[in-house]
Amino acid sequence: MSISSPIPVLQGDRGTELRSSGEELVLRRRDAELRIPFAAIARVRAARREVAVELTAPAGTEPTVHRIEDVSAAAASVFAEAVNAALPERAPGEETLDGATLVVTRSLVFDAEDGEGGGDGTDVEVGLARHGTWPMYAAYAVAGALAVVVGVLDRNGSRGIATLLLGTAAAWVTSCGLRWLAMAWKDWYLPRYGITVEGHQVFRDGETTNAFTATDGVTRHILGDNKGRPVQIAYHPRDPRKAVVLKGTNDLVLVVVVALVVLGVAGLMLYGTFLLALPAFGG
Repeated sequence: MSISSPIPVLQGDRGTELRSSGEELVLRRRDAELRIPFAAIARVRAARREVAVELTAPAGTEPTVHRIEDVSAAAASVFAEAVNAALPERAPGEETLDGATLVVTRSLVFDAEDGEGGGDGTDVEVGLARHGTWPMYAAYAVAGALAVVVGVLDRNGSRGIATLLLGTAAAWVTSCGLRWLAMAWKDWYLPRYGITVEGHQVFRDGETTNAFTATDGVTRHILGDNKGRPVQIAYHPRDPRKAVVLKGTNDLVLVVVVALVVLGVAGLMLYGTFLLALPAFGG
């Protein structure tokens, strides 16, 4: 049964959209579009500003649920009622199929193998995330401020310049150590608590990368040159942009050791900055 009367199009957070199209629902996200046939839907639930599309599932198995959040509460109620009324009737005793197998997913980003690349949002974060770099810039600002104070109090510009150079160098070395630790943490955490898939090499933007497809149907890329050998890639189930190419235990230990050595050097540099600035404060 199709929906004959107009029903609302649900506009959710982060550009998501859910609408009816003939005998199916279309769930559109920024990076993928899901086409869900009515035959694959068990029911649609509306709870305040959230709509959940629950798919059919064989007895004893957990059904797949697709959600859209931050929609109009009034529209959500109307939408759920209309779609539930349009779902096909099932005969008593009819075998229940896994609705997830009927869902068609289409990526809305270009794969590197199609000749497109760069700026499509499919690159995986490496090392510190973008929002994790702000402490490094804050450390630079603190080093600059300390150098100015030392120069004013000591009335000797050379001490202030030396404090600035050593302080900013210490901040940079510290950021390198933290970056290596972040890499080591991802290398340890994601293979144990993430999802591991096979990856393959592609040539993208003049360099070799590893491509992998996550459960959302989007093909993403992570840097790596494996000389054509197949690789395994582990990614975070809630954020596939966080991914790593699986490494051996020896490689992980080496990364941790290097990170600790670098942070030790950074500690010595910070201590040196403290000793250099102390006389300006009467110490």
